[in-house]
Amino acid sequence: MQIPQNKEAERALLSCCINGGDQLRFEQAAKLITLEDFYYEDHQVIWDALQKLSNESTTIDLITVTNKVKSTHDELTHTTFEIASETTSSIAFNDYINIILNKSKLRAIRREYNLALEKINTDTDPDTILDDVSKELDKYRPKEKELTHIKNSLDIIQDELDTMVRGDYKPNYIKTHFKHLDEKIKLEAGCVFTIAAPTSVGKSALSLNIALRAASRDEIPTLIFSLEMPQKQISKRMIGTLSNLDLKRTEEQVETPENVRKINESIGKLRKIPLHTLHSVKSINTLAGDVRRFKREKNIKLVVIDYLQLIPFDSGRMGKADGIAMISQKVKQIALENDVAVILLSQLNREGARSDKPDLYHLKDSGSIENDADIVLIMNCKDNDPEAAKSTDDYGPYMTINYLIAKNREGERGVRDYFKFYFREGRFF
Repeated sequence: MQIPQNKEAERALLSCCINGGDQLRFEQAAKLITLEDFYYEDHQVIWDALQKLSNESTTIDLITVTNKVKSTHDELTHTTFEIASETTSSIAFNDYINIILNKSKLRAIRREYNLALEKINTDTDPDTILDDVSKELDKYRPKEKELTHIKNSLDIIQDELDTMVRGDYKPNYIKTHFKHLDEKIKLEAGCVFTIAAPTSVGKSALSLNIALRAASRDEIPTLIFSLEMPQKQISKRMIGTLSNLDLKRTEEQVETPENVRKINESIGKLRKIPLHTLHSVKSINTLAGDVRRFKREKNIKLVVIDYLQLIPFDSGRMGKADGIAMISQKVKQIALENDVAVILLSQLNREGARSDKPDLYHLKDSGSIENDADIVLIMNCKDNDPEAAKSTDDYGPYMTINYLIAKNREGERGVRDYFKFYFREGRFF
């Protein structure tokens, strides 16, 4: 099978750069083309010479390029003259670039699938193969123009300031729609928001409440990794939350026709909400691959992971603390690389579960969780007693769930407050 390449396009692009009379042509191409995108070694040598001249701020023309090539590859002097003397159209300059890039991408795809075949023949884990191929090929997908100068963020801040002065500012972060929580934290893209609590305090329910509110009220595309609950169970919880009803009454056939109507309306609303769920994770690498895929296909902006300690790792190569630390660090990379906010659930250790006022050092298994998170919210029942925390008001029975904002990069930390958790309907307030 012929290897993808186009010799004429490579020579034409080099000719345009050499005969441009200055560095401009080369610098335009160098923003898109790298040395590895050229298939022919002779062309790589000439491109390298152009790059060195540009770095030295030396004029690029036939003489300077030929001398630079001659200094390392004397045998290619004639080839350089030949390429420079070829008649090319500067109008087709961008076409040459696109042809070279397309051929380079095809070679990369060919190379990755050949490597995948080799791994298949050595009985490598299929999820590892899929993740390796996906991660490598993602490098060749179209990306938004990179903004590197600090003025770009300053322009954004200036625009936000102007809208604040006019009174029509809309914050560019994900709202939890808990007023007392949104006043304290900002859940932004690239941020990891860790929610930690003992078992059965409601951390899963809280994360589902936040995801549901963000997706339904602000149309935030959301992906939920639930490693404890199937999709049907999550859907039931969300229907109960939307309808403000205990679905067990319906199962027991004691629900009123009016409430059945509300449940059907909630099902209709849930159908239209941009929520996606996954329930099987082989490793943190496969989870990362899933996030990349959903970012590309669904433009997700919020990811919920329920929960950290359930993500598998290679226990034969590392201990639990090192495994959890590796996963925690990878979750932060996932948030940054995909420009998404991540809600990461975590358990507290036994000491934290028994404590009246759990803190950061009570996060289970690894101190890396604290380091990698941007925000850490720690929950526990009032008086650390689930039964004593129960009460009733006009809306029904609830539990008082205290919380501590133990870490907060963009705001005040050490702040304490509480939720009302109406556990029958799965609603937090």
